[in-house]
Amino acid sequence: MTDTLIPGLELEPPRTEWKLLAIIFGILIVLIAIPLLRWRHHENRRPTLVEVRVVAATESDPVFREGARIVGPKEKVSLAVALRLEYPGDGSRWLAPVDRLELDGALVDHIEAESWPETDRTARTFWFTLESPFLGGRLDAEKAQSKLAVRPFLAPEMGQAFLASGEPESHADDGINLGDTLVPVNAGTYRLYARVEVVANDGSSRPLFAATSAGVDQFDNPAMVRISRDLVEAFNPIVPATGHLFRLPGFEGSSDWDPANVCRHLIATSSETFALMAVTGQCEGDSPALDALGRLDVSKADVTSTLRWQIDVNPGDIVKQGNHWLVLVSDDGDGSLNGSDLVVHSWHRPPAMLPLADALDETSTEVIAYGVAGR
Repeated sequence: MTDTLIPGLELEPPRTEWKLLAIIFGILIVLIAIPLLRWRHHENRRPTLVEVRVVAATESDPVFREGARIVGPKEKVSLAVALRLEYPGDGSRWLAPVDRLELDGALVDHIEAESWPETDRTARTFWFTLESPFLGGRLDAEKAQSKLAVRPFLAPEMGQAFLASGEPESHADDGINLGDTLVPVNAGTYRLYARVEVVANDGSSRPLFAATSAGVDQFDNPAMVRISRDLVEAFNPIVPATGHLFRLPGFEGSSDWDPANVCRHLIATSSETFALMAVTGQCEGDSPALDALGRLDVSKADVTSTLRWQIDVNPGDIVKQGNHWLVLVSDDGDGSLNGSDLVVHSWHRPPAMLPLADALDETSTEVIAYGVAGR
């Protein structure tokens, strides 16, 4: 016998259970969506790297800024990168690991930090010098453009931090034998370029984004950091600014290129322009009048002469072997001008200080010492 349904007393469908399931499902959706929305909001507001500039400061001028600097022979130079970060919807801010930062001629209110402002990302700096891959040789108008062109050389000794761990070494090496008797000279000019990459701290080496400072294509940009170091005063009367030409390539050649112009822009030098700088402080202009002081005898064994220091010759006097100009620096202690006395010169290679005998060519060309008239 089957039960009959009484009209008006039919059972309600289980709506309560469905409502409860819907509420639970909605709550789960919200619980999942909130972290996702917060994550998306966080990701959308992350800073991005949009610009990098190299800046420098010295002991006498501790404000970090761009551009060229002339520094003393023993003056410490600090090098750093300044990063411009773009915050979506909130503009941009500069970040640098320095106390005082000046950009475009004005002090900048910046974030002072030595690392990327997020803990799950890391920024790494790759430092480069901008140098000519050719250290010297002969040059004519046809080859001048290619041989004087510069390219970046990685400088790993500077580390990968926003604040460099020191100044860069020279990295260009085209096989020229610079000799074993060079006397170290703390002088020279160098230019810097930097690339900053931001990576996630998940083991990935692929950068999320990267930016570079002014490089080869902006070699003449006045904002590029260029450090030129003077010679020590002990080399007087050699002009201290002669030190700016060290680390530059040295070329000789025909008159189809202008050595004075590339010397003035601290790109390269020649034997004569280097000597002119040493005695006049200028790369260009008429050569100074020279008074012949005496002849030097050159053999495979040594270089000898009858000339005496402080009587016949002095520091800053010139020795010439054809078109090769050398500038006397100091006596070896015996009082006579000979092969072990120190000179500075540039001859088919970057400027260097070394003994006279090692600087001269073993040729039959006459070698004569000159005094600079009027000095």
